[in-house]
Amino acid sequence: MSMTTIRKAEIFSILLFLFLSLACLFYPSSTAMVLIRMTALIGLASGLLFFFDAFHKKRSLDLVASIVCLLYFGWALLWWKRDADILRTLFIVYYAIIAAVFYIQTILDLKDHSSDWKAELLLAFFYTCFVVFSSYRLATISHLLALYFFIQACQMGLELYFFSSPYNARYYSFRDWIMLPAWFVSVFPSFVMGHLVEKKMHDENTHFDAKKSEDKPDLIVWIHTGEYGTTLYGHMTFSRDSIMYSYGDYDVAKMKWFKTMGPGIFFSVNDQIYANNCCIVEHCPLFAYGIKLTDEQKQKFEAMKDSILSQTIRWHCPMQEAYFKTGHASLADFEKDYASRLWDRTCAIFRMYTKGQWAWYSLLGNNCSNYSSAMLNEIGLHIPVSKGIVSPGEFFEYFEQAYQDPDSCVISKSWHSAKVPSTLFDTID
Repeated sequence: MSMTTIRKAEIFSILLFLFLSLACLFYPSSTAMVLIRMTALIGLASGLLFFFDAFHKKRSLDLVASIVCLLYFGWALLWWKRDADILRTLFIVYYAIIAAVFYIQTILDLKDHSSDWKAELLLAFFYTCFVVFSSYRLATISHLLALYFFIQACQMGLELYFFSSPYNARYYSFRDWIMLPAWFVSVFPSFVMGHLVEKKMHDENTHFDAKKSEDKPDLIVWIHTGEYGTTLYGHMTFSRDSIMYSYGDYDVAKMKWFKTMGPGIFFSVNDQIYANNCCIVEHCPLFAYGIKLTDEQKQKFEAMKDSILSQTIRWHCPMQEAYFKTGHASLADFEKDYASRLWDRTCAIFRMYTKGQWAWYSLLGNNCSNYSSAMLNEIGLHIPVSKGIVSPGEFFEYFEQAYQDPDSCVISKSWHSAKVPSTLFDTID
């Protein structure tokens, strides 16, 4: 997948968004009908594929996904004369979920005395208004879609232009306003990784494993992707001086809301050992982007580390707790607990946040992407962050573009997958 191919795909996406925007504006009812039919057919195709994988690969999660997709297809098919009702229902559910996420994040911010609660509450109110607007006539909803598609086209067009002429490219984008649909951005790295693996297995060169400077990176940003289920949405970490820094929800006993919320847990570990473990054991390939830091940024990084230590205390995974109590513990008894697997195989050191914004992890709010970008921006990297639900895939897009900028601090990139052993690190097992 060369940059020429990616550039063509971006141009096609811009034209597609413009076309959809005009169609929704001038032919609201017809466009709504076509979009509903398309999503229904996509639901049917996805449902059949998930159903096949559920039995062929013995994946229970795929069976659930199959049922959901097929139910949506049946619903849209049976209501084929009620397009307005379907569209209103979809809008109400979609924006109600987003509004609920921001209300929950507001409560968490207030609990942790974070100043972000005002912005979170404002966004929650904004999406609540969209829920109200969704009860209006079909044309109003289609016009809202037209505005969304138009903003998407503008955002992508500006990024395409400014990254082709890289001076200060990152500050001219609309990224602070809106981002691509969360699902597409989230799973995009997994498609790219699959393409790279396939090319490498055919002994073809890829556009990754490149560098534009002979300098050694001072910091590496790692974008994790996956092959199945929730791992497709990935994870985001960063490392410096061979130490990986990660944030997530690892305290299973205290997880809430279907495991989407829990205590904020931070861990540090050797980056190469951790990367190999991700690829080989957890089946999560990685993209790595090397960054050159200034002396001032290096000093700020040390201050940021001290800040993390001052807000956290040591936390022990279930396998560690069992070992401390009995003097021995077997991984076989804790195989389903990720933190225990990680500690057993990498000797990761865990710490729990006890105060501040990150005391509570939230999948749709204070997630790994928001954490990593906040920490990196704290040292002065000025990474643009979208408002709303942010995923690692969005940062993959950003760093891939930033690498093309000759003036950016992103000086190298590589990929790592267990399916291509030559991309793994030489470490002591």
